[in-house]
Amino acid sequence: MKKFLITAVGIVVFIAVTVSPKLFSQVNGEYKSITIVENVPYEELGPNKQVIPNTLFSLGPNYIQEDSDDGYHRIDLGFDFEMNGEVFNQAWICVNGFISLSPPPFLPAKNVNALFLDANNYPVNVIAPFWGDHYYRDEQNFNERGFVPSEISYSLETIDRGDGVFQKVMVIQWKNLNINYRLGSEDIISSVANFQVRLYESLDAFSYQGDIEFAYGTVGPKNRPDITDTRVITSGSVIGIKGEGKLVGEGADYLNGLFYNQSLTLAGTKTDKTTYWPPSGGTDKRILFTASSVFNVAEWWGDGDVDFSKARGNKHFGMPQSRFVTANDVRLIMKSIASNIPLDPVRRRQAYHGDVNHNGRYYFANDGTKVRIPKQSKVYTDDLPNEISSNKQVLFEANEHDASFILAYMAGRVVELPWLIDTVVQWGKLVDENKANNIKIGDIISLGNSEYQVPIYINGYYEGPLSTRFNFNGKMLDAVKNETEKNQILVMTGDNNIVLSAQGVFEPSNPLMILKLKLNESQLNLTNIRFNDVETGLLSTKLTSVEFNNDNNMIFVTPNVVADKATISVNITHNGNYELAIYDVQGNLVNTLLNSNLNAGSYIYNWDAKDISGANVSNGMYIYRLNGNGINVSGKIIVSK
Repeated sequence: MKKFLITAVGIVVFIAVTVSPKLFSQVNGEYKSITIVENVPYEELGPNKQVIPNTLFSLGPNYIQEDSDDGYHRIDLGFDFEMNGEVFNQAWICVNGFISLSPPPFLPAKNVNALFLDANNYPVNVIAPFWGDHYYRDEQNFNERGFVPSEISYSLETIDRGDGVFQKVMVIQWKNLNINYRLGSEDIISSVANFQVRLYESLDAFSYQGDIEFAYGTVGPKNRPDITDTRVITSGSVIGIKGEGKLVGEGADYLNGLFYNQSLTLAGTKTDKTTYWPPSGGTDKRILFTASSVFNVAEWWGDGDVDFSKARGNKHFGMPQSRFVTANDVRLIMKSIASNIPLDPVRRRQAYHGDVNHNGRYYFANDGTKVRIPKQSKVYTDDLPNEISSNKQVLFEANEHDASFILAYMAGRVVELPWLIDTVVQWGKLVDENKANNIKIGDIISLGNSEYQVPIYINGYYEGPLSTRFNFNGKMLDAVKNETEKNQILVMTGDNNIVLSAQGVFEPSNPLMILKLKLNESQLNLTNIRFNDVETGLLSTKLTSVEFNNDNNMIFVTPNVVADKATISVNITHNGNYELAIYDVQGNLVNTLLNSNLNAGSYIYNWDAKDISGANVSNGMYIYRLNGNGINVSGKIIVSK
C-alpha cells in the first residue's frame, strides 16, 4: 500500500474593487501576462496612415454632434479580434485616449475611474493606453489660442514573421494630444503627449484573440520654441483593458496595465493611476498584454482539459483526448475545491473544460444570488431560465465529482468526456438501500495531545466515480488514502477541509481514508458534506475514542474484530527498514504484509484474514507485529467470520 503524499493548499484572499461576490476576472483569463517589451523605440505612423479629422469625432444619441473633447469615431480593424468571448472587426476610438470594441451608446468618458467600474452606458471591452480628460485641438485652436494641433490616426500594417507567416497589426495613434489639459479654469497649452495602441492579429487557428501593446512617445510641444510653459499633466490617467463585468455589483472586469511584470491577480484588483511619463518606463519600452490560448469551439465544454495542454504550442496539441486528459487536470480541480479558490468560471476557461458531467452551469440573479443550472445539457446555451438575458451571464464550475469522472475516464470506465448520461454501472443488482449515498465516521483513535486518527467510510457499496468534500472543526495534520487494487483514490486538503476524488469499487467495511486531526473540542463535526455532487449536511460524533493499543503510537487496527478485512495504519517516525507481519498465538508466521525500506510518514496496509498461501485463516486471535529501526510494536487482532 502506497503512502499518499498529502497536498496542503494555502488559502489566498482576493481583494475586490467593491464588496461584490464576483472574485474573478474575465480578462484575467484571456491574458497570460502583462510584461515590458524592451529596446523597441516609439515609431510614429508613416505617410500611409489614415488621419481622422476632429470634425468626425461625435457623441450620441445620433452620433452626428461634433465633439473634440469626448467624441468617438468608428474604424474597421481589418481583421477579426476577440475580446471577452466576442469577435469584433471594428473599434470606436475615443478622444480621451482609449478604444472600445463594443458599439455605443456611451456616456462622455471623462471619468477615468470607469475603467474600474461597471455601470450603464460606461464603455466596455475597452483598451486604454492613456485614458484621461483629453482634447483634440485643430488648426483653429492653434491660430486663435496657440495650442499645438492634435492628430488621431490609424494604420493597418503587416509584419513578416518568417516561414511565410504574415501578421496584421492595427496601430491607433494619438499625436500631440492635449492631455489632461484643464487645471482649475486654465487650459494648459504645453500638456501634450504622443502614444499608441497596437492590436495584433491572432496566429492561433483556434482563437481570434491577439496580443495588445501600448507604446509611448514624447511629451511637450516639440519644435515650438514660442511655447515656454513646460507643464505636462501626466498624472491621474488610467492604463489597462476592461471587459464586461456585468455579473454582480459595480466592480468591473479589468487589468491594470501599470502592474506589469506582476501577478494578474494584482492587476485585476489595483486601481492605481499614472504618476509619470512614460508609463512603460521609457519611450523604447512597451507594455504588452500577451493573449492566452483559449479555445473557440463550444463543443469542447467538459472535455477535461483544465490545464489547456491541447492548446497550440502546448505539449498535447493535436493529440487525442486520451492524451490531453491527465492527472494534472484532476489535481487542478481538487486544488480549487481544497483552497476555496474556484477555477476561472468564464466560458472556454478552466471550469468550462473541467465540467465533464455538464451540470456545473450557474449565473447570478439580479439580487446577487448565485443560481445553479443543474440540468445536464449538451450545449451550454440550452435550458437556460428566462432571467438570463445574455449568454455571458452563464458561468461554470467544476468540483471533485468532475475530477472523479476524469479518473474514471483515465481508467477506461468512461468512454469519453463529457459524460452526459449518468449510466455508470452501480455494483450489480443491489437494492437502493445497499448503495452508498454518504460518508460515515469510523472508530476514532486517540493519539494523545488532542490528536486523533479518524477513519472515513462510505455507508454502502459503490462502483464508479466517487467523490466527497467536507469541512471539520479542527486542523488537518495528515491524511492517508486507502487505495486497493480495485480502485483509485486522490486526496487533497486545506487546513480544515478535505477533498476526495476516486473511481472503482468501494466497500462499506473498508475505509476510504484515515485522517490525523488536531481537535480541541469534545466532538468531531463534519460540515458542508458533499457526496457524489449531492449536499448531505453534517455528521457529528463525541470524542469518546478508543485509546491507542500500544505505547509507541505507531500502529492501530480497524476494525478490532475482523470479518473479512483489517485496515492497519502505521506511523513511521524515522526512515529505515521495517517488517509488518501477522502471527498466530503460538508465534507461527501467518502472513507478511511489509518488508521494505520506508521513509517517515503514514501508511495503510490491509490484511484480508488469509495466510501466506492465500487460504482463509480460522477464527480466533492473531498478533500483528511491526519491527525495524529499533522498534518492536505488537497488538491483537480477532478474526470472527
